[in-house]
Amino acid sequence: MSLPSGARVGPYQVVGKLGEGGMGEVYKARDSKLDRDVAIKVLPESFALDADRVARFTREAKTLASLNHPNIAAIYGLESPGAGHGTALVMELVAGDDLSLLIARGAMPLGDALPIAKQIADALEAAHEQGIVHRDLKPANIKVRADGAVKVLDFGLAKAFDPSSSSGSGLMNSPTLTAQATQLGTIMGTAAYMSPEQAKGRTVDKRTDIWAFGVVLYEMLSGHRGYQAEDVSDTLAAVLTREVDWTKLPAATPPRLAALLRDCLVRDPKQRLRDMGEARRILDQLITGNSGSILAAAPATVAAAPRSAPVWQRVLPWAIAAIAIVVAAGATWRSLNASPAPAGLVTRARLTYKELAGLVEVSRDGTKVVYTRAGGPQGFHLDLRHTDQFDGLPVTGTDGAIITVFSPAGDWIAFSTLDNKIRKIQPTGGQPITLADGSFFDGATWGDDDTIVYSSPIGLMRLPASGGAAESLTKVNKEKGETRHIRPQFLPGRAQLLFTLVSASAAPQFAVLDLANGSYQTVARGGDNGRYSPSGHLLSTRGNTLFALPFDLNRLKATGPEAPVIEGISTIGPNAGTADYAVSASGLLVYAESMTQGGTTLTWLDRKGAETPLTGQIPRAWGTGTLSPDGRRVANSITGDNGSDIWVVDLARGTPTRLTFGGTNDNPIWTRDGRSLVYGGNKDGKPGIYKVPADGSGPPQLILATVEAVPKSFTPEDKTLVFLQAGADSRPKIMVLPLDPAGGTIAAHQFRETAAADVDAQVSPDGNWLAWVSSESGRPEVYVQPFPGPGAKAQISSGGGTRPRWSANGRELFFWSAAGGSADLFTAAIQLSPFAAAPQQKLFSAFSGTTWGVAPDAQHFLVETVQSGAVIVTVTNWFDELRRRAPMKK
Repeated sequence: MSLPSGARVGPYQVVGKLGEGGMGEVYKARDSKLDRDVAIKVLPESFALDADRVARFTREAKTLASLNHPNIAAIYGLESPGAGHGTALVMELVAGDDLSLLIARGAMPLGDALPIAKQIADALEAAHEQGIVHRDLKPANIKVRADGAVKVLDFGLAKAFDPSSSSGSGLMNSPTLTAQATQLGTIMGTAAYMSPEQAKGRTVDKRTDIWAFGVVLYEMLSGHRGYQAEDVSDTLAAVLTREVDWTKLPAATPPRLAALLRDCLVRDPKQRLRDMGEARRILDQLITGNSGSILAAAPATVAAAPRSAPVWQRVLPWAIAAIAIVVAAGATWRSLNASPAPAGLVTRARLTYKELAGLVEVSRDGTKVVYTRAGGPQGFHLDLRHTDQFDGLPVTGTDGAIITVFSPAGDWIAFSTLDNKIRKIQPTGGQPITLADGSFFDGATWGDDDTIVYSSPIGLMRLPASGGAAESLTKVNKEKGETRHIRPQFLPGRAQLLFTLVSASAAPQFAVLDLANGSYQTVARGGDNGRYSPSGHLLSTRGNTLFALPFDLNRLKATGPEAPVIEGISTIGPNAGTADYAVSASGLLVYAESMTQGGTTLTWLDRKGAETPLTGQIPRAWGTGTLSPDGRRVANSITGDNGSDIWVVDLARGTPTRLTFGGTNDNPIWTRDGRSLVYGGNKDGKPGIYKVPADGSGPPQLILATVEAVPKSFTPEDKTLVFLQAGADSRPKIMVLPLDPAGGTIAAHQFRETAAADVDAQVSPDGNWLAWVSSESGRPEVYVQPFPGPGAKAQISSGGGTRPRWSANGRELFFWSAAGGSADLFTAAIQLSPFAAAPQQKLFSAFSGTTWGVAPDAQHFLVETVQSGAVIVTVTNWFDELRRRAPMKK
């Protein structure tokens, strides 16, 4: 018996009937107490006659009512409409179209689909965290309001309506709350979104929602039903036996999104994506990208910005800072297929670490993966995992290791350290063997002739793997604009070497060196981290995307168009600019993913570490930034696919102002008066130090034409600039540049002669002292010395120190610790005249990125908050997938 308009159900007055669903009749009603519209679902009278069933339903409904999430339609309570009616469930009335109507109009653009999918994932993640499974997710149960907000309806009501539905069979009577739903349509719709385990009548858990989410997302992107047949039996048979038609996905579907879909739609629940949080995070990164805008499509090609950042700038400052970013924690391995994959079957697995520093490498046969971990006496060490095992183990004897390369047989690992040493060690660990001075920061390769080739500032160097003197293979031709020869790789079966040629005025180029005569030629456009894959492709990265170019080694010619093949690869540390991946000859792809989970945010901390988050922030791919002298603004670089630009953010209002447009622009610092910013840039092939008004009132001006310069600090009245620049040994040195009051400059000179790496120089407020970080003791420590010199230096930190900052009055020096993977902020009281420093005192521990600053009151600290955690992804038999995505022309 229907409820007439005007009938009362408790405090609710019926307005009219909305429709019928599998659970009964649905009405719109008015809440007279709270003055709001609600939906009332009246359950069948036969249901009400079963006291045990009503009791179970009531218990489940109370649990569901505990869900409080903006993307979940709320349950308000249970009422009794009176004689002739069953129990009534009072729910939030959601305006707008359900998702099935939107999908019926055709495939949804990525810009529309991804925000909806992300909100659905948010809702599922929140429910799963409380142990609640939807069990009947489908487009008809998802409402999209006119403002774009998503509400997921009927959470867990399948179980509430029929507790036996934990097996899945009860979903044949779906509890959909829609005016359009009929019993037959409900059954058909539900069958199409059932997971295989539901269709078999087995016990279900949150993984059945992940399957249904994948089916819904597939329909949104393709505009086609994933599983559809003439009747329920045939639909369920399709769910159990066949894949969705992957060819229906748009060609512009980002590879990372397609991979997410495939992970959701794995038929075996044990191999399926196990957590909606993973899906939500990936969608969030696809939406925000690196620039904060929705990605409308995966571009076929992306223009590469000139690469001007020196190797030590890209790796060394981050590597030192990374010690303070991470804290020690255990690792968990979630293998989607722990046993070797059958030939041709592409499988993925993920290894999650909180202290992972990335920098992965894989042996040629694909049986071993080595990666850099934070921790240990010197801040870093190596872990090695055999790919047939679940966990990686530390490689003893690798303290301080940062970059690695395997020998051809995989029986040795060569690595370089922050103190500029090249060593080798067996994978089982032990005492390392020192081979030479040098670094692998820009890549290395170990050849079948038992030599190691690596990049140096002057060109490529070849070193016997047994140790000895290195010989020069190439010389950077600066007259032609070349700046680096990087990422060397022995080509298989050939007396040739592939490398990337970097110049100041053009995009990187792949080049091939003939080892017999020493000549080289460019063969194709390149990018960062370029290498040859035995699949027949040249691989390189731009931003966080891996591109593949089909390539014929015999003719040294491209044989097809370049295509994006993997998205979301993390860079080697904040603002490093080089996505981190490796490929074995056996077809195993290994890469680091989501090291900052879509970006970082800024937070105020007091001297006890209590947080005051800034409002209105979007996680961004921040570079290294600085706080303005008045503490009201922060300058930073934001990295995108086409380079990085300088932005200023008003901390009170959260409003950003962009100051540069195009090129590579990094490491901004403020003038002492707070009116201008100085940064290292490369625009239109003109590398150097640039100056720009902080309010955006004028264009940038080049004040010093030079390469590989990183501004760090000004003296009072902005009379002198201190910056860092690589010396002849490739290590950064502190440079001093007097400035002409008329706007010109005088020649720069080196602050001090040293064989060590000096970084992060900061002039004291009175201009008479310089604080900086040196690795001369074997680990980074903070020192202070009279400025501009001469004078004796004093060590301030004890046990490691990085990123010093003076208080506004010069009476304190703050710095982060660098020992054991901790992230501790220390302070040392300072007396300037005569100079004296008190022992360091710890203030608090925190996750901190490279952007940070001290407020004028020295009581608050602006910190870049890093979402800890990084993921190593392994893809087995990747060459099969690669050849499909980047086919060669016949």
